[in-house]
Amino acid sequence: MRKSNKAPFIWLAPSLIVLFLITIIPTLFLFYTSSVNWELGLPWSDRTFVGLQNYLDIFRDFLFQQAVKRTIVYTVFSVSTEFVFGYIIASFLSRKSVRWKGLLIGTLIIPMTVTPSIAGLIWRLYFNPNYGIINYFLHFFKIAPDWYSYSLAMSSVIIVDVWQWTPFVALILFAGLSALPSTPFEAALVDGASKLQIMRYITLPLLKPIILIAILLRGMDALKMFDVVFSLTGGGPADATELLSMLVYRTGFYQTGMIGLASAIAVVLLVVIILISQLFIKILGEKREEV
Repeated sequence: MRKSNKAPFIWLAPSLIVLFLITIIPTLFLFYTSSVNWELGLPWSDRTFVGLQNYLDIFRDFLFQQAVKRTIVYTVFSVSTEFVFGYIIASFLSRKSVRWKGLLIGTLIIPMTVTPSIAGLIWRLYFNPNYGIINYFLHFFKIAPDWYSYSLAMSSVIIVDVWQWTPFVALILFAGLSALPSTPFEAALVDGASKLQIMRYITLPLLKPIILIAILLRGMDALKMFDVVFSLTGGGPADATELLSMLVYRTGFYQTGMIGLASAIAVVLLVVIILISQLFIKILGEKREEV
């Protein structure tokens, strides 16, 4: 008997319906609310359609411009640091001489299992200038920085993010290193290549698709980071750690209640994440064609 071509769609229908309800509809509603002027607490009937005015207002807003800069700084520094440390850890784990490898990998997973908001609260105690464990050890070196000062608050948030998500990057890179063919490395050793040359001309080019995937996943997550910032610094002091996600929260819910402006900021953040994702996906597609 010939199988019906409708069978796959029937099996996928429930998940597609759920995806449509929890993803597509809220996204469409977000785009709509970004084009209206409506304050939280007022009746829905009091909204007025303003078109692109909300977008024009936020692009002229100095706070929005500063939030964009801080989000870029946070994303670049956190993701690049996680990649460097993740590659070092993955290279160490890929050595055949390493013992208790399973225990080390299990230990790496622990920070990833902590809820980001809880991680922020834990590190909030660690960074406490009076009784925090970080300053307790730094005290022996005659150093006692104020981790919540305007100049160090962003560094504190980046440190927490690096602590929690470096293992994620390390495990992805470790899986990629474990899957690399051994023939090019053996040939390079026979030709007398150094470890640095092997890493530059063989390991990194072969590992580039995996590196792009790791950077893509972490970059997308860093751009919309909210939990750690909210629980660790609350966007402060002043606006030192107010990323775009925090600006959406403050604009729409915490202070002004301007849902239209907050939705416009959220749409801009969504579009940026989509564009960056598409760029990385395009690069990945080109690399696969080369292979």
